[in-house]
Amino acid sequence: MYQSFPIATWAPRERFERFATVVENVFSPMHVQPFGASVDAFQGTLESTTIGGLRLARVATSALTVSRSVGDVGRLVEAPYLIKFQMKGESIWQQRRGATRLRPGDFVIASMSEPYRLELRDAYEMHVLALSPTVLRSLTPDPDQFLGVRMPAEEADCGLLSSVVAQVVSRMSRLREPMVSRIQSNLLDLLGAVLATRVSPGHLSSTEKLVQIKAYIEHHLHDRRLGPSMIAAAFHISIRSVHGLFVTEPLSVGRYIRARRVELARQRILSRIQADAPSLTHIALDCGFFDLSHMTRSFREQFGATPGEYQSLCQEV
Repeated sequence: MYQSFPIATWAPRERFERFATVVENVFSPMHVQPFGASVDAFQGTLESTTIGGLRLARVATSALTVSRSVGDVGRLVEAPYLIKFQMKGESIWQQRRGATRLRPGDFVIASMSEPYRLELRDAYEMHVLALSPTVLRSLTPDPDQFLGVRMPAEEADCGLLSSVVAQVVSRMSRLREPMVSRIQSNLLDLLGAVLATRVSPGHLSSTEKLVQIKAYIEHHLHDRRLGPSMIAAAFHISIRSVHGLFVTEPLSVGRYIRARRVELARQRILSRIQADAPSLTHIALDCGFFDLSHMTRSFREQFGATPGEYQSLCQEV
């Protein structure tokens, strides 16, 4: 859901206090203070949207400092990670390591489960991507190793991710399904690729690799090219290694992909009962099947009924 907060229309004396409350509601508990100017002089804009299981926001204000204390950390049950993209101006970021200066195009990974400090000494614009620990750990097994590390815009992969995020932000008020699920997949793919190049594959156990591959499969069920070859190319391993990781699993990699597609289709069909939703053919294509017949065969094999029969049975309950 897209939200825009009309900060400029608020009375100057209450503008900053209301902004601080909005920031806490959109992200997490934190302390926000003006930097080098009075509260009455504060200016800014804030807009945010949800993209699948992610939250994306654009924040642009006059100078301020942001900090998160030990007490703030204790107020969250599952603290998210924030990927902070510096788009205009500069900032000084500190978490775990010494202070890091961020320039336009740079980004940093922040954990809301630990204290941090961010100084924005001049007017700035920052794009913030919030995601759960479960999602980030599906991309890299130890995300905390990146806390406080500057991801520089001059490196091609980091610069590409920053520019893609900026493009999404510029259009976020107009995003509609089914594009949203594709955008989420693309953002997670790019972020995962950036982090993967900075972690030695040899440090990952077979279990960790399998977790990452399953997360990759989940994000690419819509892609009809998805299979051992595509997975092998994405993770820079051999096709034989992909099959080997599934040897001890109940299903082979091919059957696992098909089972996940059928389950996704089942969820879409249940949603279709409750609201004005796409046709069964549209669901089939969006879940990565070649056509409705392909989905029907797979659905009948897994659930003993066609998609239409399953929908009718659910309506009768």
